[in-house]
Amino acid sequence: MKKKVSLIIANWNTKELLERNLPAVVCASERLKEQLEEIIVVDDGSTDDSVVFIKKKFPSITLYPLKKNHGFHRAVNYGAEKSSGEIILLLNSDIEPGPDAIPPLIKHFDNPKLFGVNGRIYSQDKKTFLYGNRGAYFKYGHFYLYEKGEYDASQNLFVCGGAGAFSRKYFLALGGFDTIYSPFYYEEQDISYRALKRGLDIDYEPESIMYHQIRGTIGKKMSSKKISYISARNNYLFVIKNITDISYVFQSILFIPIFLIKDLFCLKFRFWIAFFMLIPRLPKALIKRIKEQKYIVYSDKKILSSVKPPQK
Repeated sequence: MKKKVSLIIANWNTKELLERNLPAVVCASERLKEQLEEIIVVDDGSTDDSVVFIKKKFPSITLYPLKKNHGFHRAVNYGAEKSSGEIILLLNSDIEPGPDAIPPLIKHFDNPKLFGVNGRIYSQDKKTFLYGNRGAYFKYGHFYLYEKGEYDASQNLFVCGGAGAFSRKYFLALGGFDTIYSPFYYEEQDISYRALKRGLDIDYEPESIMYHQIRGTIGKKMSSKKISYISARNNYLFVIKNITDISYVFQSILFIPIFLIKDLFCLKFRFWIAFFMLIPRLPKALIKRIKEQKYIVYSDKKILSSVKPPQK
């Protein structure tokens, strides 16, 4: 029996993006035929006319209007819990799936160890390639992503949280997106990295094409400087939660103070601000780190070597 699919969109005050992209979502979902279980929109306390628009224009969509704003992570997790498909496809409201984007993703779930899969993402101009499969490396105590591209690697590092398909069972078993990263960034890397360390698989499907309006929601509500601070803070949180190889831990202990000292001399203070933003979340991150230890199957070095792009 073919697995059922639930499409989930978390929305917050993006009626104009829903107007643009929901028709494409509905069109792409029709390619699933009997495999389509539902399309869910979790409205995260919008104050625009998003809810009215969905009810009027797309009555077949299952709508969960939350009374107040809980944040992206909780909205997605709520949708995953409410869904009934064995596969959940998470789509941001600023994502337009191509007409044949979904079936190529779903075929990968014949693998019982598959955590998730994503495809090629292009800009809204439908010409500019943004990213595909991703790799990463650990250096100077920090976690870095390789440049956005397509690599012939044995694994994909993470499933795109706004344009990727997940095993619902594994997504929920891993606790969904961790709200410690709220309001955004690193939640998809975190859950995917933990899945890989637990011995699950993450695939890449280049035949699946979607289009992304970069920072279609975030960029309108927050300055680029604030976004950079949150990104740096969440990099620290990711390392504290997930990096366990002894040599990498020693690197962090050695180099993070060096980065902070360098920041003082450069008079930029980005790492200092990020570090102080981290402190209130540090106890929870350490607790989560300890709890995750019993599930680890693969080391950091093994995971990162499997997502390393070939040498040019």
